[in-house]
Amino acid sequence: MSTSSSTSQDKKAEEEQIQGSTPPYNRHILICTGVPSKDWVKKPELSDPYLNLLSTEVRGQEVKVNFTNIASSDLSQTAKDALLPTKGPRHDLVLFPDNIKFKGIRSEAFRDLSRYLAQHPVGTLRPTLEKLISETGSADEESSSVRMELVPGSGEVVTIELVQEPSAVLVCTHGSRDCRCGDRGGEFCRILKDMVQATGLTNSIKIYEVSHIGGHKWAPNTIMYPSGDWHGNLSELDSVDAQHILFDSLASAGVAAGVRERGAADPVMIDKWRGRIGLSREEQQKLYQAVLEKQKQKSIEAATRTQSEPQSLFSAPGEDLYQEDGLKEQRTAASEEAKKPEPKHPVTAGVDTPRVKIIFETFQKVQTEIDAKVGERILDIVKDKDPSRSGVYQALECTCGGQLECATCHVYIESPFYARLPGVTDAEEDMLEYAVGRKESSRLGCQIKIQPEMEGMVVKLPQY
Repeated sequence: MSTSSSTSQDKKAEEEQIQGSTPPYNRHILICTGVPSKDWVKKPELSDPYLNLLSTEVRGQEVKVNFTNIASSDLSQTAKDALLPTKGPRHDLVLFPDNIKFKGIRSEAFRDLSRYLAQHPVGTLRPTLEKLISETGSADEESSSVRMELVPGSGEVVTIELVQEPSAVLVCTHGSRDCRCGDRGGEFCRILKDMVQATGLTNSIKIYEVSHIGGHKWAPNTIMYPSGDWHGNLSELDSVDAQHILFDSLASAGVAAGVRERGAADPVMIDKWRGRIGLSREEQQKLYQAVLEKQKQKSIEAATRTQSEPQSLFSAPGEDLYQEDGLKEQRTAASEEAKKPEPKHPVTAGVDTPRVKIIFETFQKVQTEIDAKVGERILDIVKDKDPSRSGVYQALECTCGGQLECATCHVYIESPFYARLPGVTDAEEDMLEYAVGRKESSRLGCQIKIQPEMEGMVVKLPQY
């Protein structure tokens, strides 16, 4: 990537709102590849059969899948004991936010894994396994693992292990996908690992390098578990952001509960917060607004106190966000946020928002008429899941949630409406290269906002 291109993209990222940019999902699986991040291909989701098959099998449960450079465990004994012969590659799979590792899973077991996850919703799997291990006494005391069939009678025996580190931070270091992830993400990851080692937290928090998670324009990007909070625009030039990430990750897992109270699990680094697992974009925006309001109130209360009380040598407005945590010398997100101008937020369509008729036509020529709101994207129509729109959202997947990381919202817009659409950006053009059945009328639904002049527009859905 050229310097001028990178600078232009960085400026565009600054103009976009980072809050609410996390795609909706419920769980996260990391494939332990043992391959250094510098050797990952640009688009593993298109070239790696193992990742592609796994993503397809768990897609209905809104599970995100990525590579990690961490190697799978020695599988020689597992392969020897298996009731079925090994037909494909085996990899360890780490599941978040459950903090579970499935060891030596081959692609033929993906359907069983999907059924197993469906039977154990988020928040129930780890307690279930802990109880099973305790009752059966079949666990290896060192690894806290158990061998079992995911689906009784399948003959596919796997080892499930309780991950010992209660906190995890995932850092996108996928340089071949975008140099900013490789350069900035790689450096930020190094800082995190050095801090974990230096502070003796190796048993409390684990740092994972992961493949592209979306939003490389905000690199470095991180995800912390178990809270599932995403952050971007972090600074790899000093350790302040890294300290905040580590403390917040530990607090979310209860490790630092006696050090710093999080207070209703609100995001702390709100200016760099992208979103949270399990929340829709609308819910992420509402949480962001609520936290801003709380922080402004804290700032007002702190300012009132400073007028009537002597100020401590180490105190600062809004500093009560970090209670007794040894970070008194650092500015808190509350006081910093109070100094910033009111951010510009996207207009939310309300009851008075104009509506236009949009017609969706499937490959089988079945048409669904939608009373669409001006300003919403075709992606928003698909994700709405209103009963009247069922034929639409079943036909389009929109896997990446509008981050221009896939082509699963591919549609056809024909004349005269195609000419009324905004031009195709370089990023959209890049993704359209992977659209099956691309035509001159092809566009990505996440890039099309409904406008009044689109009244009566027909959106044709591809076969695949």
